[in-house]
Amino acid sequence: MTVRLIAAILTWAAVLQAQPTPASITTIDLPTFGAAVFDAAGNSYYGSGPVTPGAAQTQPGGGTCYLATGFIGPVPEPCPDAQIVKVDPDGNVVYGTRLGGPTADSASGLAVDSLGNVFVTGSTGGSFPTTSNAAVPVSTTAKAFAARLSADGSTFVYSTYLPDTAATATSIALDAQDNAYITGQTASGRPYVIKVSADGSAILYNVTFASSGLGSANAIAVDAAGNAIVAGQTSAPDFPVTSGAFQSSLAGAQNLFLAKLDPAGHVVFSTYLGGSGTDSPAAVETDSAGNIYVAGFTSSLDFPTTPGTFQPSPIVPAWNNSSPAGFAAKVNPSGSALMWSTYVMSSDGGLQPGVAAMTVTGSGDVYLGGLTGAGFPVTPSAPQVCFGGLSNRTNGFIAHLNSQGGLADATYLGPHLAADVNSVSGLSVAADGSVRVVWHDAGNDVLSRLQFGSDGWTAPACLSGNVLNAATQSANNGVTAGELITLMGFGIGPDTGVAYQPDAQGQIPRQLAGVQVLFDGAPVPVLYAGSRQINAIAPVELLGKMTTSVAVTYNGQQFGPIQAPVIFGSPGIFRLQIGKSSQAVAWNQDQTLNGPSNPAARGSVVTIWTTGYGPTDPSCTTGGLNVPQASGLSPGMVAQIFDGRVYKAVYAGSAPGLVCGVVQEDIQVPASAGTGNYLFFPWVELVQGNSTMTYQPPIGATIAVK
Repeated sequence: MTVRLIAAILTWAAVLQAQPTPASITTIDLPTFGAAVFDAAGNSYYGSGPVTPGAAQTQPGGGTCYLATGFIGPVPEPCPDAQIVKVDPDGNVVYGTRLGGPTADSASGLAVDSLGNVFVTGSTGGSFPTTSNAAVPVSTTAKAFAARLSADGSTFVYSTYLPDTAATATSIALDAQDNAYITGQTASGRPYVIKVSADGSAILYNVTFASSGLGSANAIAVDAAGNAIVAGQTSAPDFPVTSGAFQSSLAGAQNLFLAKLDPAGHVVFSTYLGGSGTDSPAAVETDSAGNIYVAGFTSSLDFPTTPGTFQPSPIVPAWNNSSPAGFAAKVNPSGSALMWSTYVMSSDGGLQPGVAAMTVTGSGDVYLGGLTGAGFPVTPSAPQVCFGGLSNRTNGFIAHLNSQGGLADATYLGPHLAADVNSVSGLSVAADGSVRVVWHDAGNDVLSRLQFGSDGWTAPACLSGNVLNAATQSANNGVTAGELITLMGFGIGPDTGVAYQPDAQGQIPRQLAGVQVLFDGAPVPVLYAGSRQINAIAPVELLGKMTTSVAVTYNGQQFGPIQAPVIFGSPGIFRLQIGKSSQAVAWNQDQTLNGPSNPAARGSVVTIWTTGYGPTDPSCTTGGLNVPQASGLSPGMVAQIFDGRVYKAVYAGSAPGLVCGVVQEDIQVPASAGTGNYLFFPWVELVQGNSTMTYQPPIGATIAVK
């Protein structure tokens, strides 16, 4: 009996030990704003927020500044001060201090040492409050500053101007001795690195990267040996690269650069990194072996990548206008080779294009943060596996890459308060593997702590909370009658996607592979059904409604409903190669396929195909084909395109032979269109009597012009 009991206990213990850990996420609203850095204890630090009693500077620096407005001219207001605010892991303010004088001052970079001392850099309008030990105590020309705040927030150990060659200061990093390294752009438009002693009394070096073209430095890190690693961007063909550099020449209009400076400020290496477009870094880190990690934005479709990584080939999402946007790369310590490099599917618009935040663990795993859209390759381990709801176009994302650059975990982040996530501004990984991230929406900062699920745990099935235009995969504030739509989710259809086949009468089925889409309880035609994506057609009968309820059923399980406004127009342009480029599906005037090898002439008429303009008149039948003859849009609907000016379509209406909901639009290529890729946006108007409503979605497409 005893043996059996022991065996049962051991078996039960093994079962308990094998149970996977579920994913989780907790969120706290913060009274702060802006970029954040973390310390090892999970406290976070910000450049804006409340001021607390007993802090180093509790009173405003004084002075009157003038806010420029376009309506009533300059408006007087108190000059802003730089700030440093510390928040504990539970979201409570530990301290908040000002730092500034009677002109406009602001913080642009923070760093914290192992004891909690905080180092800050930023810009000043002059009359800055320096300390007696300052390296540059007085200046009438300096535009940037550096300061050190004691761990309790009560005293500035030093506060100094930076040399007046520094026009901007963008980033700050520390070495083991608390020397501060600051980077930015000089008054002549060149990248620089300045090293400030631990007590602020001396400028230890001031290095400018000389070249004929403009450039700036965005991010800096310091390795264990005290070498400064600076990342920036340059348009200069003569940027001073070193022998043996990975990339010796400028490949596009603007490439990023990486450079390493030894503790005395001598250049160890410098290299370009980029493709034929525009590339710029947002973050740089090092590991214990001296390897260098850089992440940011690229528009290059030929950015150097390596096989076997997260996304070795460029993806131009339907919700981006032209770019893959994000990248991350690992470079060896000598700057001579890529150890791995990958694209990262992220937004190319808004406040933060590409990858915005990065942190590297001791094992060489990389965590990335930024903004993305529907269809981001989240993993079943995600705490938020479905795209955020309502009218959101962008969510945040966190992606965990393993030490080889492959995807280990990925999750959406947000939305919060039913608003788009518009920035991810701080990222840290705790010893237990949980991720702390600061992001921002319509309110203040938000602090989230998330944990990916362990092996064996899978997120529950869910339906994303918005209806997307099928052409752009983007929410355009609502759904239009007859629009081809996309619903995203997880586990909402079969693992292997199924495309529809028309029935004997040419109709599209209203159930596909066990999937139904219901608008106000009634099934609609389903074009494609898969676990993560469903394409369907909104019924033309929505015309005149204010809202609609959308649900999905799959093998007897219902997801939703979600509520969506019904709007008069939400147009999107279909693309030729989804995920490859922004090239529209377009016919030239001679009925040949438009493209780089067959561009259209200025003044010629090009045909494109769209959805989201509402029914035609007469209307086609939901689930059938367009009426066979030329037939315009509903009365009052006017289709146009926009490229900075508005041009009325030559024709917009029925697309004979195509599914009801697809609208053919004939446009005349403007005489002002440039050679090459011509980017334009759909524009729709509804004219009813003396009232006109307009809508121009933020997602366009391109055609080739000769």
